[in-house]
Amino acid sequence: MFLARALASLSLIALPLQAVAAQTCRVTPAFTRADERGTKRVQVYQAAAEGTTGTALLFVSALKVNTDGTRISYHIDDPQAQRLAINNIANAMRRNVPDKVATFRRLAAAGFPAPATWQALLPNVIEADRRTGKPCLDADRYLVSKTSDVAIDGGHARDGDCTQAKWLDALDVNALVLPSGRTEFSARGADNRTPVVAMTLGTRRLAYGLVGDKGPTDELGEASVAMNRTLNGLPPTERPANYRDAVARFQAPRSVILLLPGSSNRVARPLSGATVTAATRAQFERWGGQARLERCLTAIPEAR
Repeated sequence: MFLARALASLSLIALPLQAVAAQTCRVTPAFTRADERGTKRVQVYQAAAEGTTGTALLFVSALKVNTDGTRISYHIDDPQAQRLAINNIANAMRRNVPDKVATFRRLAAAGFPAPATWQALLPNVIEADRRTGKPCLDADRYLVSKTSDVAIDGGHARDGDCTQAKWLDALDVNALVLPSGRTEFSARGADNRTPVVAMTLGTRRLAYGLVGDKGPTDELGEASVAMNRTLNGLPPTERPANYRDAVARFQAPRSVILLLPGSSNRVARPLSGATVTAATRAQFERWGGQARLERCLTAIPEAR
């Protein structure tokens, strides 16, 4: 009897940190964030550090679809995204602009005059040509769409060169959008390139990504086309045909979102779908993997 107990204790000591961490998850409410333009609040939880794995942040959301950073997001000749683009230009414009699509059409017809153009368009969504000050257009008349982070080192210094490839591609990279500015997320070390794991509450399908963009302060729960596609189990080559299709087929079901904050955890550039998935998967397994995440869910009422 004594020997058996001693051997059991030794075997527990010999377990790797990942296995021990997977057995525990102490979850407590951390803060709430506004969502749906401030009409609701989302509870964000923290999972206490176990060993050296660090404190994680978790919340539950049905992720909305973000298209920024991909080449086909917005098109000058298809502002309502019915046949060429996959996002309505209204989503790249300031909220106080009345009749957004009509305003965009007038600006485009006038050659995008300053300052009216940037009083309507969001400069953190649509790239401005540093030579002309007008919105960047590629050879096929798609507007160059930005994200708050870049895929390559030195990419931010190239803002204004009208090259789409320096931004994170929403069709390729699993990316979460966090509220912009100084927030409870950033205060806890969750920022651009923080590893993110999303898991559907029904099918338990996993998507490995990172924080790749910043959005309105009164919204939470938006992710790239790629992350939503993964959570829906769609083929990796599948992409929306237009804006309506993006909303109808790509919005993910209710999922738990896990962030692994800290500067040492951030995913290194260059960033692509493959490199982000591999790096975040490795971080997730060190944290405790799906076994630990499942234990965390038992303490989150929204996940039941």
